[in-house]
Amino acid sequence: MTNPILIPAYDPLSPFRTLTDKHETSASPVPTGQTSPTSSTPTPTTTTTPSALPDFRELLALMMMSMTMQSQGGEESGFSMSSMMAPIMMTLMEQLMSQEVTPEETSTPTAQPTPNGLPVEGRFTQDFHPGHNGVDIAIVTGTPIQSTMDGTVIHAGWNNQGYGNLVIVENEGYRTYYAHLSEIPVEMGQTIRAGDTIGLSGNTGNSTGPHLHYEVRYNGQPLDPAEFY
Repeated sequence: MTNPILIPAYDPLSPFRTLTDKHETSASPVPTGQTSPTSSTPTPTTTTTPSALPDFRELLALMMMSMTMQSQGGEESGFSMSSMMAPIMMTLMEQLMSQEVTPEETSTPTAQPTPNGLPVEGRFTQDFHPGHNGVDIAIVTGTPIQSTMDGTVIHAGWNNQGYGNLVIVENEGYRTYYAHLSEIPVEMGQTIRAGDTIGLSGNTGNSTGPHLHYEVRYNGQPLDPAEFY
């Protein structure tokens, strides 16, 4: 009677254990020329935990190596390759899933408490000078106008001093003015961020053609907007 062939129990994680063995270190050795003090207390062994599990490429390489090694003996003994692949593939899938569930960091928009840049691109028709507290930018009616800073809308409506439809945004001591608008989609008290559309350009108030009149003031004093773009 032919003796049955005994196949040793297969440990599906055996290829991965070599990755963690290299992380185990013993306690610091006694320097050369010195003797260890006599003590009944055994010398402790320090073990460090691996900082991270093997990445996808390491797992895949180990899986391929394991398949090659096991197939050599499995074909002769009748060992099923599918029974070996199942636990390895399960381990690989668990590893991949653990990497995919890492939460993504959400970025917080950067605060912009002071004016920066221009509210719209266009052709300058008048600069800042005594008697003209801002800059004029010629653009077609209906062009979106963007706030140049974070802040709160403290005026959104008609102005009787020549500005026509006017929006004023305030942040601490800074105020930015956007005049001659055709439409105003924001309201007083509304909090906005730099880049938000606060109106559409127009030709309202004391205006000789479609354009945006833009001002920057600090503590009530007009500043040259060119200092901020």
